[in-house]
Amino acid sequence: MKLPEFSVKRKVTTSMITMILVVVGLISITKLGLDFLPDLEYPTVSVVTTYQGASSEDIELTITKNIEQWVSSIKGVKKITSVSSEGASIVSVEFEWGTNLDFAAQDIRDQIGLYKQYLPENASNPLVVKFNLSQLPVIYYGVTANGQMSTYRLKQLIEDEVKPRLERLDGVASAQVFSSEEREIRVEVDKNALIAYNLPMNQVLMALAAENVNTPAGDVVERHEDLIVRTIGEFKSVDDINKVVVGLSQKGEPIYIKDIAEVKDALKETRTLSRVQGEKGVFLIINKRSGANTATVGKEVKNELLKIQANLPPEIKFTPIMDQQDMISRVTSRTANTAWQGGLLAMLLIFLFLQNWRPTFIISLAIPLSVVTTFIGLYFAGYTFNIMTLAGLALGVGMLVDNAIVVIENTFRHIELGEPVDEASIVGASEVGMAITASTLTTVIVFLPILFASGIVAKMTTAMALTVTLALLSSLFVALTVVPLFSSLLYKAKGSESADKRAMREPRFEGGRRIYRNMLTTALKRRKMILAITFGTFLISLAIIPFMHMEFMPESDQQQIILKITLPVGTALDETNRVLTQVERLFLKQPEVLAVSVQAGSSAEQNAMSAAGPMSLSGPNEAMLMARLVPKEKRKYSDKEILERVRKLLPKLENVKFEQINMQSAMLSGATAPVEIKIFGKDLGVLKQLADNVVNRVKDVKGLRDVTHGLAEGNPEYQFILDRERAARLGLSIGQISDLVLTATQGKVVNRYRDGKDEIDIRLVLGKKYRDNLAEIRTIPLMNQAGKTIYLDEVSDWKRGEGPLKITRENQLREVSVTANILGRDLGSVVKDVRAKLADFQKQLPEGYFIEYGGDYDQMVDTFKVLIAAMALAILLIYMVMASQFEHFLHPFVVMFTLPLSLIGVVLGLVVAGQSISLISLVGVIILAGVAVNNGIVMIDYINQLIRKGMDRRKAVIEGAVTRLRPVLLTALTTIIGTIPMAVSRSSGSEMRSPIGVVMVGGLTVCTFLTLFIIPIIYSLINKISFKDYQLESSEQETN
Repeated sequence: MKLPEFSVKRKVTTSMITMILVVVGLISITKLGLDFLPDLEYPTVSVVTTYQGASSEDIELTITKNIEQWVSSIKGVKKITSVSSEGASIVSVEFEWGTNLDFAAQDIRDQIGLYKQYLPENASNPLVVKFNLSQLPVIYYGVTANGQMSTYRLKQLIEDEVKPRLERLDGVASAQVFSSEEREIRVEVDKNALIAYNLPMNQVLMALAAENVNTPAGDVVERHEDLIVRTIGEFKSVDDINKVVVGLSQKGEPIYIKDIAEVKDALKETRTLSRVQGEKGVFLIINKRSGANTATVGKEVKNELLKIQANLPPEIKFTPIMDQQDMISRVTSRTANTAWQGGLLAMLLIFLFLQNWRPTFIISLAIPLSVVTTFIGLYFAGYTFNIMTLAGLALGVGMLVDNAIVVIENTFRHIELGEPVDEASIVGASEVGMAITASTLTTVIVFLPILFASGIVAKMTTAMALTVTLALLSSLFVALTVVPLFSSLLYKAKGSESADKRAMREPRFEGGRRIYRNMLTTALKRRKMILAITFGTFLISLAIIPFMHMEFMPESDQQQIILKITLPVGTALDETNRVLTQVERLFLKQPEVLAVSVQAGSSAEQNAMSAAGPMSLSGPNEAMLMARLVPKEKRKYSDKEILERVRKLLPKLENVKFEQINMQSAMLSGATAPVEIKIFGKDLGVLKQLADNVVNRVKDVKGLRDVTHGLAEGNPEYQFILDRERAARLGLSIGQISDLVLTATQGKVVNRYRDGKDEIDIRLVLGKKYRDNLAEIRTIPLMNQAGKTIYLDEVSDWKRGEGPLKITRENQLREVSVTANILGRDLGSVVKDVRAKLADFQKQLPEGYFIEYGGDYDQMVDTFKVLIAAMALAILLIYMVMASQFEHFLHPFVVMFTLPLSLIGVVLGLVVAGQSISLISLVGVIILAGVAVNNGIVMIDYINQLIRKGMDRRKAVIEGAVTRLRPVLLTALTTIIGTIPMAVSRSSGSEMRSPIGVVMVGGLTVCTFLTLFIIPIIYSLINKISFKDYQLESSEQETN
């Protein structure tokens, strides 16, 4: 028993099955989470190692190179990149997509564990971390107190009153509080006192490190009791530090810390600052647990924060700097709106076309039933509501009625032939069952190559592909079960409908059939002319493609502007702050800006995890500004236009560089900028010269902004040159001496002081008047193994030099990247001009030096290759499905002939809409290939049925096409109309769905014409059917 027969004869059973699906689907909706993007886990593992005080070159030599070599032999490694900066090494290991990152991270840990003894003694243990988009903060708050308390006190308040309550919330992994002010106990040594007491600096360090401990001291048995013995030596107060004995004088009297140093309970000496809305503040960053729902976590955090604020001082204010929950809710709701708007338009079109509520109602049932059933599949597959799954629904909603339309139209035709309603419902669905199954499979099967693809293509589109697939398979099930059921219940037998009503409705479409019959007959007689015009239009479309804009991802209007400001290396923090304040005040005056936060100055030790990222700050000469904008729908100007407005309002600033950080590129492609020119070689000096040359050559390319490179300036430094032989003769090691210099100048944390529940660093450092004077540093005393005091200048020389801020490497080769942003042009044309500018330069590069292109362009080229291969495989799979349906090797080519020709509509649509060729639009082309053949399959299938029944071949071609005119127009128009809201959408997140809508609308519009005229023409040519002398029969002319 076939499905249509079962559904009609077992009405109650079919109804109950339908109700079960609805109930389970509605439950699934409540269980599905809400996120912005599908869960993306980039196949990259980073190894972070800090080495306090070491220069970037030292970091590269002693840490980075070693780690690169150790991990290069691990299976599945695709690329190794690294950044060596002052005090930190970050080695990023990229694996092939599909690699299990848990295993990969463990392999890296194991490999480093075998060799880490070869790392410098004072380097930290390498930290192995994975990156996942779900690890991005859910909400990023700036917290201020209206100047009523210091940022240190504010940080303590947030950590005590806010952090614990937020971390107790379900789904919250951590609530981190960051401030530019931190407390420490600083022991500032008087160098003259050290000399007077003949006391070396390293002896003071060892004395402090040995104090402040509670240690077990065994146990004793007393009067049948086993008692544990503990030594209590913790500092009870800061004054206890002053009483630490560090040595004995020549008279044998103890020397205390207070005799040779000043102990200060103060804030750390930092070269950083942070502000929120122009006021000093701290940052509160909320991260969710893996698998937790972003939107739900965000709502719970906001609700809890409102309760917490009721008990906080009124001056405490929380300002959202980044709010994923708000963005996700807005973007997903806009995407969902395009879906229901498309469905509503499709239903309205069906009613206007049929002018009968019964078929309209039955066909419209396909949309909600298919959507609800889709939710069941998404839930069990572990997906969430996100921009890609909702885009899949918005795309599929117009196609969900296609199968139902074909079944209803065929059922109605059988009823008109006088068959009983139940029989007509069964036969009508069964007759087209194989055809609609094949047409559904051709649409579904185009996603298989995408699913097998690797990289960001598969990760970004799998969710959408699965959604469309589930929706279409659900619509097929509904068309073969629910539609026949309701047809048998709601349709009336022929003659039961009033003649007046039929008279009002039928002639309208019969007139359309008559016009189409005459036009098709004329076209079949002028096949060569029609094909020549069509093919000529196709060639014109192909000629336009090279002139179209090309980019990796459509340029998005982001709700956040992230601006990096760089002054010359060596610029003091005060001067950086002066420039930053000017920019900050201008942003605060912009009507589209909701909030502004700024940070200036940093060090790799303070934030090693971000030292290699696009948002890292290397020193007091760099600053970062983040401006949160009002939603896209509520402003006239884009993020780039607002930034340009601020740039024009700024006074002319000499030697100040501005760089907009493109977070979309960083998140989706891993690139720090759209344009990246990578120069490889050995010598940093040569690389810097080449990079300067590249910048000068390309900076005038139209559309490029913020052209810079990583070696633009060196870091001024004093280079401490040790005399190894002299040091060895005096009994000193290089490590001892280096450690002493680091302790004297930057200080070293030698212990921790417990104050309540807080643990405060105790830092030993040379007094400020000494450590800022090179001559004083050179005469620091230290002690060798024999107990003899030696001064630093006895074993070293000093000179002033310049070192690189950062050293970047790729696959164990040094490289420098020239990066740039784009304004007003597309990526493809800009890179084309850049290549032209550098063509001669590349030929003149020194031996061993070469150039590669990275950034978004590299991703775009790789992605386009993957998609073109996927498209070729999709077309092959479509052919296989159709060949199976037609049981003919040539007939599939009749339908497939329309696929390349549909590019006419694709090109026209993209040009008219002002859209570029991108990953998203190419995915739309692949989907179009599966949809475009559907009507052709149904038409050819029916023509073949008529020929098998003995009808004249010429008449069968025309009759088959004319009979299928109404379902062809209905299915095409419902898909087109249903996709229009997606195509024209300009709301938040529309950049990720609009190109697909444009491709579908343009391609299907042209494809409908091709189905109605070109397919009959090609079919007749392949089957050698001549229409030269064909005349319409009089009965056809009169009735049709």
